[in-house]
Amino acid sequence: MGICENILASLDRSPKDLTIYKDLMAYLAHEHVAERTKHTELLEARKRISRALRAGWADARSLEALGGMLRDALTMDAVHDLDAFMQAMEFDREPEERLWLPRRSHLMVLCQALQWFETDKKAELLSVSMPPRTAKSSTACMAMTWHIGRNQNPSNLMTAHSGKLTKHFYEQLIAFMEDPTYRYKEIFPDAAIVHRSAEDESFHVGRRRAYPTCTCRSVNGTLTGAVEVGEGGWLYSDDLVEDLEEAMSPRRLESKWEAYVNQCYDRRKKGSKQLMVGTRWDVADPIGRMVGLHDGEPGFRVLTIPALDPKTGESNFDYMYGLGFDKHYYLDMERTTDKATFAAKYKGVPMVREGQLFNPDELERYLTLPQGEPQATIAAVDTKGTGSDYAAMPILSRWEGYSKWFLVGCICDNAAPDVVNGRLANAIVNHRVQQARFESNASGGAYADAVAKMVADAGHLCSIQKKYTMSSKQTRILAAQPWIISNIMFPDAGLYSVGSDMERFMGQLTGYVLEGKNPNDDAPDSLAMVADMLLKPRTARARAVARPI
Repeated sequence: MGICENILASLDRSPKDLTIYKDLMAYLAHEHVAERTKHTELLEARKRISRALRAGWADARSLEALGGMLRDALTMDAVHDLDAFMQAMEFDREPEERLWLPRRSHLMVLCQALQWFETDKKAELLSVSMPPRTAKSSTACMAMTWHIGRNQNPSNLMTAHSGKLTKHFYEQLIAFMEDPTYRYKEIFPDAAIVHRSAEDESFHVGRRRAYPTCTCRSVNGTLTGAVEVGEGGWLYSDDLVEDLEEAMSPRRLESKWEAYVNQCYDRRKKGSKQLMVGTRWDVADPIGRMVGLHDGEPGFRVLTIPALDPKTGESNFDYMYGLGFDKHYYLDMERTTDKATFAAKYKGVPMVREGQLFNPDELERYLTLPQGEPQATIAAVDTKGTGSDYAAMPILSRWEGYSKWFLVGCICDNAAPDVVNGRLANAIVNHRVQQARFESNASGGAYADAVAKMVADAGHLCSIQKKYTMSSKQTRILAAQPWIISNIMFPDAGLYSVGSDMERFMGQLTGYVLEGKNPNDDAPDSLAMVADMLLKPRTARARAVARPI
């Protein structure tokens, strides 16, 4: 029996003897300096110290001493074990401010998968799918810093659908490695950042090399000659598919796959590894295609954690301190989200959508608007109902010499009516809308009157009409679909940002299906109103009257 085993056996016989704990830590510290520590020994030490902290026999001074021992044991084990690393990193932070510990019990399966990915020599590809905002990306980013601390030699690449997202990754990595509230420099004292570039979103660790230790760059960014993924390095992609609209477009999915393969995948050297994280939007998304190529290989794993546990029905992401999401949140999302989208975002099951009326590839796009002032600018408003219903107002302009209407702006908002009405009025004024039609069902007439007053008070002249509709939304949208596709020019996806009104509007439009649930059909319905406006213009009836004079 070795020295460590003897000390551990003594602790098992006398678990309240603080002197034995001190002997154990002295031995482990000696071995750590000599670089002979073993994860198995450190793990057993951590277990016994944690057990003593929970047992209730220690007084205040003993608790403080045991806490310091746990801190040291985690720090020494951090080189070997990702779980120990993430605990050690945040040991000095306030409990509610920590990333890992409040989520540890729920995300241990993710931690174990990342541990395998880093330490198993046969590991080549790991795919991770989890619901949005469950800390999968932040956990993977912390794992990336662990990987860099363990091995500073290979270069690594982090990529995503946009530069905004990769900038966030870059800033998060820098914070993990340099923010003094994290303990990265204590854990990996030889892994200091020696050069970094916020412009290039890259940094060198230990010493400068031909390629940065880590580069963060969008999948469509300039990568040739600037990066490589070295032997043992990580090619980490996160959310390559931007949103529902892109997922609904076979052409854009194919373009994204080609960009990933030609810009990122071909930057790998022999022995590099591939980590793919993101929502499984479609069977033909980059994760799906890569999974299809490697399925069944020994170095390949797929990790999918659904929102709700299929056995218990409970949330898999109801974290401590009120973080995460409980069962009721996900059940509500299931009620308000169409089946295919919920399956993709919250179950990790890629969608196969049928009955799509507005395929993104069939919509004609523009990159720039015609010169000069438009001949006419109109708007239609599908007014907000109750709950999560949206107010949708497309604004369309037509220029001389063009037969088609250009979608130049929109409002797509489910905020309180007073807020939405103000935004509608401002948009009508700012775009110089000449004619607007409001759906007058339910409270729509009152909203039209309120907006008309705001527009008039702003000094803008606009004919605001109200119209009551009798037909169902689906009937109106289906009837208007050919006209919408043939007569409207839509902005290119690069012209609007994530989270904008236009992104929500286009997502609702391209996500509308004939078969299945459409929780937000306000955008296509508002365009159906536009079609009705232009195809059935109001006419005035003339009648003869006696001459007044």
